[in-house]
Amino acid sequence: MKKFVLLGLMSLLMLGACNAKTPTKSLMIHEVTVVPDNIQQKIEANDKIQLLYEDDSTYYLVYYSKGNVLASIAAEENSQVIQLKEGSEQRKEAQPYVYKIITKDPELDTIDLRINGESTPIDRVTSI
Repeated sequence: MKKFVLLGLMSLLMLGACNAKTPTKSLMIHEVTVVPDNIQQKIEANDKIQLLYEDDSTYYLVYYSKGNVLASIAAEENSQVIQLKEGSEQRKEAQPYVYKIITKDPELDTIDLRINGESTPIDRVTSI
């Protein structure tokens, strides 16, 4: 009898696990190593920070830096907080870092860009 109860309980747990929804990430950011042509054509070399809108959920952030850059993104209230951390090693020439950002939560309607922890304005915002 114990075996049947245990077997029934295990079956219920397995069926319940099959119906469980896995949480989806509402924010993603990753560096783009091969920049698409339509994005490349819109990049302005004179602007240090640019945001290019592809659609309501996909953006490209272009940041010129002389150091290595690490990017992360998080949600705070209704804001997307993009953190860029520059390394201390500096090159002679600034190079562009291009990041693709995907937002799946329409309530995140504000972008807060922080470079080395300091909130920074975006120089240019362009629609693609």
